[in-house]
Amino acid sequence: MKKNLKNLMLLSIVAGSISLVSCRDVKEDEPAEPMQHEMREGEHMEETSMEGTTMDEDMVLRDEVTAEFENEDIGNLYQHYINIKKALVQTDAAMAQESANEMLAELEQTETSGGIAAAARNISTSNDVNSQREAFSELTKAMESELEGAITSGEIYKQYCPMAFEGKGDYWFSNSQEIRNPYFGDKMLKCGRVEATIN
Repeated sequence: MKKNLKNLMLLSIVAGSISLVSCRDVKEDEPAEPMQHEMREGEHMEETSMEGTTMDEDMVLRDEVTAEFENEDIGNLYQHYINIKKALVQTDAAMAQESANEMLAELEQTETSGGIAAAARNISTSNDVNSQREAFSELTKAMESELEGAITSGEIYKQYCPMAFEGKGDYWFSNSQEIRNPYFGDKMLKCGRVEATIN
């Protein structure tokens, strides 16, 4: 009886040790969770939200431009920027191209930084969403100088994902505090944080 009890305890210790080691190994192999709002790969935007709309519809509803600008041209450019961002969130290269072409048409009638036109042109001429995301990073940098001091009411949120571009991190602008990551789309839709508010 003592021998059976001793063998049972030994077996329990060995089994417990194996399970502890395997849990630790799994945790070390799992990617770090950089943000509180990160969505893991495999979860998709089509999931139904509490209001009964899909994530796609929810995102569109919450990312409408509400800020007002002292210059209508800047407001129009910003709307095109948001349309490009939405396309990248949805990983839709054709929609990103179309929105970039609309931005380029708007740029012909306004005076802005050449960086905006160059980035929009790179998005409009590429059908590779990863290349478009790189150009969108440049577009965001060029748009920032146009947005500073141009808002008369409302707010724009400058958001940041530390995992973008292989951990280098990058920014984008949004009308909502909710994160909809244009650099990862539905792979990590909610990875990011609000870094600043422009008003």
